[in-house]
Amino acid sequence: MKALVFKGSRNIVYDSFPDPTLEAASDILIAVKACSICGSDLHIYHGDRIGPHDYSKAMPAFCVGHETIGEVLEVGAAVKQHRVGDRVMVSPGVGCGHCPPCLRGQIAHCHQPRMAGAFGTHLGLNGGQADYFRVPHADLIARTIPDGVSNDQALLLTDALSTAYFGVKGAQLAPGEIAVVIGLGPVGLLAVECCYALGAERVYGIDPVAHRRDLAQALGAISLSPDEAMPIIKQQTQGLGADCVIEAVGLEATISQAFKLVRVGGRVSVLGIAQQGAVLPMAYVQMKNISLFTGVASVVNTWSELIPLLQQGRIKAGNMFSHRYSLADGAQAYAKFDARGDDTLKMMMIP
Repeated sequence: MKALVFKGSRNIVYDSFPDPTLEAASDILIAVKACSICGSDLHIYHGDRIGPHDYSKAMPAFCVGHETIGEVLEVGAAVKQHRVGDRVMVSPGVGCGHCPPCLRGQIAHCHQPRMAGAFGTHLGLNGGQADYFRVPHADLIARTIPDGVSNDQALLLTDALSTAYFGVKGAQLAPGEIAVVIGLGPVGLLAVECCYALGAERVYGIDPVAHRRDLAQALGAISLSPDEAMPIIKQQTQGLGADCVIEAVGLEATISQAFKLVRVGGRVSVLGIAQQGAVLPMAYVQMKNISLFTGVASVVNTWSELIPLLQQGRIKAGNMFSHRYSLADGAQAYAKFDARGDDTLKMMMIP
């Protein structure tokens, strides 16, 4: 098969790679119909560190990508929920379904954690930016795409939309409250939609890029640049600040801004992958009695609530894919995404 293969920092190439095969009775094999690039894929692309994994170090070549939808080609003998020909979406985090974290619904913290296309072949799971993709524990981490959910929406459900919803729920947003979203990339924009779907009275969106602020404004947000956010939000909340803030960047500066914008006793949800050396202003957090939520979404746990919201039109998740490429042009897609041009939001690739 052909796939996007990581061969070192800024060296993801479209290349031949061994076809995946069923390795366990709980596996399915899918033909990939669409895949996309996540912001966290750029950390791999840059040769950064994600948790214990340092992508600047030499490692075996592996297929990248963890946002994937496809059609089932083969089904393991123990699989009960899928049939050949089914259209499926796949969670990026792979859980065994039996260990204590999985049984608590914390699939992202499985005792045998694996993430498609993130850790390399030494953990035995290649990614979905490829012609074909092996899905382990398929009854747990893959779901038939339901009626009323488009391919674009299903692809967003594999990570970006689920992460946004996870963060908004973690912020404990209540109907009638005021929310702030910092960082208006795909996750931040989807968080704006989720805030309104869950009853926010007002949502502020903050980003330095005017095009992204325009997209947030089209979703109903009051869009602000980082420099003007503090005085305007303080003035419009009578000096109190927002009830909750969702941070979708991961930089120390934006995390610090989140704590400054939230009211006393408010909640901050940090979704951005925290960069090396990012420090929390703990004395400030403590003195304001701020509740902090952060973590990694167990994607499959969001689907039961998100799918009805999509089917009912309360969340539309539209216009998130600014560019569409052939998988053969995946190297160019990564370079374009990495350049972060004003018109760049999210990349879809089709094998």
